[in-house]
Amino acid sequence: MRYIILAAMASIICLSCTKKPGLEDPIPSDEVNIIVQKTDTLNVYRFINAKIGKTATARWDLGNNQKAVGDTVIGRYPFKGNYTVTLSVFNGLTAVDKSVLVSFNQDNINLDPVYGFLTGGLSVTAGKTWVLDSLTDGHVRLINSGSNTPWNKLSKTGKGVYDDELNFKLAGYECTYNNHNTSYVHGGTIDGITQFRLKELNANWGTATNPTADGGDLMINYTPSKPVQKWTMEIRNGKHYLRLYNGAFFFFYRGCSDVIEYEISSISENEMTVTHTETLPASRVASAWRDVYLLIRKGYVR
Repeated sequence: MRYIILAAMASIICLSCTKKPGLEDPIPSDEVNIIVQKTDTLNVYRFINAKIGKTATARWDLGNNQKAVGDTVIGRYPFKGNYTVTLSVFNGLTAVDKSVLVSFNQDNINLDPVYGFLTGGLSVTAGKTWVLDSLTDGHVRLINSGSNTPWNKLSKTGKGVYDDELNFKLAGYECTYNNHNTSYVHGGTIDGITQFRLKELNANWGTATNPTADGGDLMINYTPSKPVQKWTMEIRNGKHYLRLYNGAFFFFYRGCSDVIEYEISSISENEMTVTHTETLPASRVASAWRDVYLLIRKGYVR
């Protein structure tokens, strides 16, 4: 037992003697650097704090909307381009940032399956088409801070909703909204403006005519501003946000600008859930209005 105690005490003494950066002996700023290593996977790099184990916690901005912590981290870059990777450490005296630029000449969308699920991938030149999951209760949910209103199975039959389709292609980031000439739009009064969404739709999104009241909403004849629309994807805090332009939307218009953004809450080969959070006007933001859509691949049967 005596030897065990002595060994433990020796370990404690050794640990207490481990040199850490401090005011009396800071690491020179020019010695804080990043070691960049390629891996066997295209567009995947390893980044190492060159003063591994000798600085306070190493924090990274990987330049791809991803953050990381640790002396050794992995960066994944599905798309070609230039990315600035920044290491931030405390050298014993102050915070020090060092950056490197990494460049990629090819895409590797296998690093982010969301793109493949959405579009079918580069090999599927016709893209993938999505429709509302109209046979499922709650395929659209209208939510605010005090309510949650679902559309139940086939509740909007004949309203210009269930024949709408959105096709996504990876090549060129194209999407095509095919509404068979009829669409559905929120018809309520907002901030004293009657048919607020219809006015926004015509101002920013396309051409809407012949509105027909359906409760508090409207059936319309609608043509997007461009026959082929565009989409982009952004990753923020690990979540994918899909943006649609030029007149496309999922499949009940509640927007108010020339771009509409949906968080991809979940996605697989055949199913996708997206959430649109209203950002304007302020009265809608204050009430936390959002709309959730359950989508399936066209032709998919549960």
